[in-house]
Order: sequence, then C-alpha cells, then structure tokens
Amino acid sequence: MTQLVELQAAMPKFAEAGIRLYAISYDEIGALQAFAESHDITFELLSDDGSKVIREFGILNHHVTEEQVPFHGIPFPGTYLVDEDGVVTAKSFHRSLAQRQSPEGLIDAALGELLLRPDEPTTAAEGDSGISFALTYHGGNGIIRGGTMRELVLSVDLPDGLHIYDEPVADGMVATTFTLAGPTGLRSLPVRKPPTETLDLPGVGPLQVWSGRVDFVMPVWATAEIASLLRDDNPDSVTIEVVVDYQACTDKACLLPQRERLSLEVAVGAYVGPALRGSGMRGADETTMDTMKWIGAMVTRGLETTSDPDAAIAYLEQGRQAASFDE
Repeated sequence: MTQLVELQAAMPKFAEAGIRLYAISYDEIGALQAFAESHDITFELLSDDGSKVIREFGILNHHVTEEQVPFHGIPFPGTYLVDEDGVVTAKSFHRSLAQRQSPEGLIDAALGELLLRPDEPTTAAEGDSGISFALTYHGGNGIIRGGTMRELVLSVDLPDGLHIYDEPVADGMVATTFTLAGPTGLRSLPVRKPPTETLDLPGVGPLQVWSGRVDFVMPVWATAEIASLLRDDNPDSVTIEVVVDYQACTDKACLLPQRERLSLEVAVGAYVGPALRGSGMRGADETTMDTMKWIGAMVTRGLETTSDPDAAIAYLEQGRQAASFDE
C-alpha cells in the first residue's frame, strides 16, 4: 500500500520522464478498485487473480506456502522496465516483501542517470586539500518509511590533479570506503561505484582511481527499529551518518589518509497500512478502504483453492491467536 501511494505522489515525475506506470497484484479487481478510489490512484492497477501471470513469469514467492491463506500467491516485489515495443529491457526484484523501490529509484533506472533534486536532504563538508563531499538522501521526497528502498548519494569533488583509489591498493595505501555509521535500524546494500580509470605508477603497478566529480550510491532501507507498524512511538526524524575513509594523491605523491564524517537529519513517515479491527498497527496511517471485506474475500478464495483446507484453517487460527496476544 505504501509504495502505491508513493508512486501516485510521484506521478508528475514519471510523466516528466515519459514513463507510463502499471502495477500488477494478486488482489481481486474489486479490492484494487476500492484502494484506488480511497487513495486517488490514477495509474493502472492490474488484477492477476489466481496469480497466473505471476507464475508464468516465475516470480511467485515460494517462501509463502499453500496453507498460508490469504498470502499464498504473492510475487517477489519487483519492477520490469518495458520499451515501446513491449520488450523487457531491465528488471529489479527484492527478496523481502518489506523492501520496495522508491519512485525516484525507478525513474533513475529507467533513464540510466542519477537525478538528484534540490529539495532532497543534503549536507556538505570540505575535506583535505580542497576536496568537497556531499551526502544526499535520495528518494521518497526525503522521507524514511519502513522497508522502502532509498539511496544515499555520496558525491566527491576532487580538484584538478588529485585522485582517490578503489580497491585493491598496494600496502601502505588507503582505498576509498564508505561506512554507514547510524542510525540503528537503517540497513544498507553494497555501494554502487562509478567506473574507474587505470593509473600505472612506476614501482607500484596499475591502480584504479577516480578523479573529478564522482557519485557513489548506497541503497538503504529502514527496519522496524526506526519505522514500525506496531508501535506508536516512532521518531519524527533520525540522523544518518556516513564515514568516508580515503587517501588523495597526485601522480607523484600521496597525502596522508583522511576520514570524513557526514551527517544529515531525515524525517520519518508512517506506513499506509490496512484498516484491521484490533490489529495493533499503531505505526501506520490506516487506509480508508474496507480492508476487512477484501481480506475476507481473499481468505474465501484461498480456502477454495488450497489442497489442504485443514492446514489453512489451522494457519488462520494461529494468526488470530497471535493478534489477540498482541492486543
């Protein structure tokens, strides 16, 4: 739900980029229509009732077993990029149901370039020998929401004649590394690095270096420690801190290794969650659609199609008891 609402908010950005948006779900047509009406969704929501297309594309989430009604049939969350001729030109998927790509990340991937915006949270610092650093929280209008992927963009601007190193380096030299130092509950994937140039130093050999203006991208997402569905004490904001270790050199000499710390404050937003009686989802802004009606329809559908109705009923009872315990 959260991702669909974020995608709708970003529709002007998609239109500007010339991208048409579709979302496919295993939910019934009526449920998608109710959600679209409740949240003013204007892009197409496609119903794959029975998960036929999901199975054909090989993206059925096999971790969700048949008795796990009404969740069986969901896909791994992901995105396909399709050109004007209907050919899939790129795709991106996540293992976790909680991880979804931000609208800005989708647009960047489609256009093949990083489009930083002036209203995104950014901080800057001046390092050794005039080297400039900037840290930008990219995506989601600068708001953290649980599970949704964002990007920390670390920009390094090197004066003429200076370069920094990628791994591997010779003994005694320091490669450029980026470490997410906080906050607790913010997770990251490996940094995406721009292409390097080869520098062949006499007595050292070939090294991979960066010079000029370079952008490094660290994908990040927040866990329940920052943005929880169940708690009502989520923070209003968190401070993100990234540590940069590097060594700048000329073609003839190296400066001393340096460490730079960059931090910025980012607002924390709520999920858009289902409206469930006694759900305890205090960390979510509840949808205004009739959630119970459509979950009931999905449960009925699941019980009619499963090969082991008794196991499915047991699973549902286990979930009901867990919800009662949480209350």
